[in-house]
Amino acid sequence: MTRTTELGQDTVENILKRLRRIEGQVRGLQKMVAEGRPCDEVLTQMTATKKAMEAAANLILQEFLNVCAAEVSEGRIDPKKPEEIANMLKKFI
Repeated sequence: MTRTTELGQDTVENILKRLRRIEGQVRGLQKMVAEGRPCDEVLTQMTATKKAMEAAANLILQEFLNVCAAEVSEGRIDPKKPEEIANMLKKFI
């Protein structure tokens, strides 16, 4: 199983930065609901938060596939890797 530590330090830092931003968005959503803000404003912010999560997931998936491609090109393919890739894609799609 590919671990996030295999993704490279820059990628991990980028993902963490995105997740911290998302965490702030979620706190903002909680505050909006507690304040009784209009539903359309809350839903707009929820959509933005969802898109941010999808962008973070895209980055992880892209880097995961890069790690897999590097392993294949170096001739270090784990027999379970195709199944791991298929399972990852099933979760993502």
